[in-house]
Amino acid sequence: MNNKFVLIRSNVVVLVIVLLTILVAIESLYPIPWAPYFIIYAFLAIFIPLYTKSYKFGRIKSLVEKNVLKTFIIFFVLTIVILNAMEYTYFFILSQLDLASNSMYNLNLALEDLASLAAKKFGITVDATILIYAIYVLIWAPIGEELLYRGYMYGHLREKYGVITANLISSFFFGIRHATHFLFLLPNYPYVAAMYWVIHAFIFGVLIAYAYEKSETLYVPMIIHFIFNIVSA
Repeated sequence: MNNKFVLIRSNVVVLVIVLLTILVAIESLYPIPWAPYFIIYAFLAIFIPLYTKSYKFGRIKSLVEKNVLKTFIIFFVLTIVILNAMEYTYFFILSQLDLASNSMYNLNLALEDLASLAAKKFGITVDATILIYAIYVLIWAPIGEELLYRGYMYGHLREKYGVITANLISSFFFGIRHATHFLFLLPNYPYVAAMYWVIHAFIFGVLIAYAYEKSETLYVPMIIHFIFNIVSA
């Protein structure tokens, strides 16, 4: 049986994502030489969708077509408004509970702890550590994550389970993946900050999966993802 055909069967798709989630969790553990930079996972997240041709790009010119451009604007605005409202609410609650300065609860501070520990491990500055991470966030993430979770997982699960189920499953794994990065901080794992990041990423995944569904081109979620990450950074 053709390997490409096997990799696009719905049950195998889920298994592949589970295995990749385990892989990125392992790559995030402090003893792994290149942790927390998940190099193998980052490569496979791009290679598997490209190998199986699991994506819909279409013509780049389609981005200026009225329906595609309208979809892009609507979902970009929704993403910015909903996630910023969520972030404001979360940090307002932390402030009211006097937890805003606690990295176990504050996602930004937890990420700073992650960068500080990585800098110490590699003997480089925190700025250099953040720069390397920024390459992942601004360059790899809009490509690798969209190819894997929207192009590969959502695309194939949609064929069997429909839009809603495929969206929820792919967004769930997309969210869980983000929590694995904090395994680098063990035993001081920031459970609350990590859970907030999971929910934040899950909602983001749901929104841009629908953007992919409506526009029928992966360019739209990729561009939204890229711009959103710039704004977040």
